[in-house]
Amino acid sequence: MIAPSPVRPAAPSAASRRVSVPIRVLARAWRELRKMRTAIILLAILALLAIVGTFLPQLPQNPQGVMGYVLRHPVTAPWFARLGLFDIFSSWPFIVTAVLMYTSIGAGMFIRVPAAWRRAIDPAQRNRALAAEVASIIFHASFFILLVGVIYGKAAGFVGNAAVVEGDSFTEARANYDNLSEGRLATEHAGFQVKVDSFSASYWASGSPRDFTSRVRIYDGGRMVESANIQVNHYVDYRGVKIYQAGYGWAPTLKIETPDGRVVKDGPTIFVGEPQFANGVFKAPSAGPVDQQLGATAIFIPDPQISGQSIAPGTPQLRNPILLVRLYRGDLHLTQSQNVYSIDTSNMDLRWRGALRVGDSVTTPDGYRLSFTGLKPYTDLTINKDPGIPIVLAAFIIGLSALLLSLYLPLMGPEQRLAPPKELTG
Repeated sequence: MIAPSPVRPAAPSAASRRVSVPIRVLARAWRELRKMRTAIILLAILALLAIVGTFLPQLPQNPQGVMGYVLRHPVTAPWFARLGLFDIFSSWPFIVTAVLMYTSIGAGMFIRVPAAWRRAIDPAQRNRALAAEVASIIFHASFFILLVGVIYGKAAGFVGNAAVVEGDSFTEARANYDNLSEGRLATEHAGFQVKVDSFSASYWASGSPRDFTSRVRIYDGGRMVESANIQVNHYVDYRGVKIYQAGYGWAPTLKIETPDGRVVKDGPTIFVGEPQFANGVFKAPSAGPVDQQLGATAIFIPDPQISGQSIAPGTPQLRNPILLVRLYRGDLHLTQSQNVYSIDTSNMDLRWRGALRVGDSVTTPDGYRLSFTGLKPYTDLTINKDPGIPIVLAAFIIGLSALLLSLYLPLMGPEQRLAPPKELTG
């Protein structure tokens, strides 16, 4: 008798293979995402991105520093901008990594929490290992508490920048910020006043800045409530609003007079960029009719390195500073929205250009008189309110405590118990 040949299963169709391959890939990716090793790797990437943010100026805190970096590094800066590295915590690499990390943590908890609950309701399994498992779950849950604190801080807080010339004041109100980013739940601003009494900077032997300090007084309701020094690593906290030292720069005073002797521009003007090479503009719309308005673009160099006909920036220290000026006449286009740090010279004529040192004056062929009468430093302050910090701090304390418990409990010796042992009697 001939044994019947075994029936072979039918080969899967091409359509089923096309469906199964993506499913297998997704299933494998899901399994990898649920592993603790994956969460640790993603957390390390987040930490690395945060470290990158400490070395690069960030737009929310230091927009002028970003502008200076872009001017100094025209090759790498555009690539960093595409990656969002100038606003690292809002960049797509940071957000994608954070989403994957929280998905990994959540996936692990989705499996571990029901299992721990089943063990907890069984008296026979309530042991030290279960306590360690619960502590581990609480540790992972603290990441979500941390996330709540960060989201709430962004939604109910704000961060802004204000450049204040030495001797001037800044009132903490929406309209007075140079840059302001607010959350949707942000409340009214405090309205206190910060007066910058003086500013000083110290330098290394190489000429690079070592430290800079703003000496300020804070007034609230017309009454002085605090006097403090703000430094790079020393902020001032008043009514939940933190004031940081973000940078500094120079504010030259260019006095512009018309041929008939009228002063149409005077007072310090903030220049942006780096302290050793800054750009600024002077606008004098009252010089005459629209086609007779005056504007000047200028470059300020505190330590010029002059070689023949060329001038290059040196250190940020004031060593025979120079102001390179171009004077234009024409329509300033003030009825159109424009950057306060730039001038549209498309409908203007160049009337004079040259270099001025402090105390110099020059009369142009048209009879306009330009005088470089003075120079003041300004301090760039970052003002930040983050009401989510207490939640973040609580998450850190809960997470650290749970982590220590989860690591300690499995190491307890067999002679130890969660409850104290009974006394032995002889």
